[in-house]
Amino acid sequence: RFSKKYIVLAMYAVKVLFYVLLISFYLEICHCKSILMVKEKKKAKEDGDENQRLPDVEIAPPKHLDAMKFGRDGNLNSNYHKEVFLGEEVKKFENGEYELKEQKNQLIKMFKLIDENGDGSLDEAELSKWVLHKTKEHFSEAKQENEQKFKELDTDNDGNVTWNEYLTEFLSRKNYSRVEVAEKLRNKVKIEVDAKVRDEVDDVHDKWLQASNDGDSNMSVSEFLDFQHPETGREMLEYLVQDFLHDMGIDVDGDEVLTIQEYISVGSDVDVDTQDDDWAKERRNEFRNVIDQNKDGKVTKEELKRYLDPMSEAMAQQEARQLIGFGDENFDMKLSLKELLENSEYYTGSKLYNYARSVHDDL
Repeated sequence: RFSKKYIVLAMYAVKVLFYVLLISFYLEICHCKSILMVKEKKKAKEDGDENQRLPDVEIAPPKHLDAMKFGRDGNLNSNYHKEVFLGEEVKKFENGEYELKEQKNQLIKMFKLIDENGDGSLDEAELSKWVLHKTKEHFSEAKQENEQKFKELDTDNDGNVTWNEYLTEFLSRKNYSRVEVAEKLRNKVKIEVDAKVRDEVDDVHDKWLQASNDGDSNMSVSEFLDFQHPETGREMLEYLVQDFLHDMGIDVDGDEVLTIQEYISVGSDVDVDTQDDDWAKERRNEFRNVIDQNKDGKVTKEELKRYLDPMSEAMAQQEARQLIGFGDENFDMKLSLKELLENSEYYTGSKLYNYARSVHDDL
């Protein structure tokens, strides 16, 4: 009996010992993995290859410029009318943050803000003032975003970002080794990149030189704003016009000018010879009546610069007339709330017909 009992106890002890050894072995593996991960992370940090990219921050100058009729690539800004009418609210409309009923409520609230004299309609003067106000709103946001980008790039907090600092970050986002790029830049060794990346670097470097007032490789926060958002500084309009004409294939160093056919063809797939195309007609009228200020049938760089100036009162008035034209169904040169809501797709991208019918319930 005793021998059998001892045998059972011995078997139980062996089983417990087995589990103890198994748990110890598992903990040892975890410990080794933890040490290895710490060592790898430490090595990566020492090498400078640890993932240090700026979170959710795009450092390349954007091609889309808010509250500008054209982007830096020469293409039409399809959101322009919405951006200068809705301001920063345009993002909430586009991202679906507002249900249709809330969109209507926001438009009613906006209408009342624009209607300063309270006569129940928006005239050209009121809308012009509003367009300039919303353009400044976009510029203010651009400045805030710019300061955040600059702060992240200015790793030594000396109040400047050098071209080498910027290029190192730029190429690291293209999957080039941060350590190798930084070392080659320090030693003035040529960095081998593929043709596509080289073109991107050359383009960014051109914009960097345009924005650098003193022509050196250091950039202050204000210069960095000109680099990222030239539309916010009127002195940078010259470079915007050059970029625009260059991307259209026009020699900006010669005496060529913008023709009506070239203007109609920018950012569009329409046949420029199709006389009945409504879109082409609108562009043609805009060229002849707005941009070509001396009516000589061609647009110079100076005329184009005045047209692209986002803070131009003349252009704000032109935009106000166009915004009114989208919904002015009774041709009184004003925009009523009913007309705004019933033609809401031109202002917000969404149709609110059903909600427009109940507009009087909200007033």
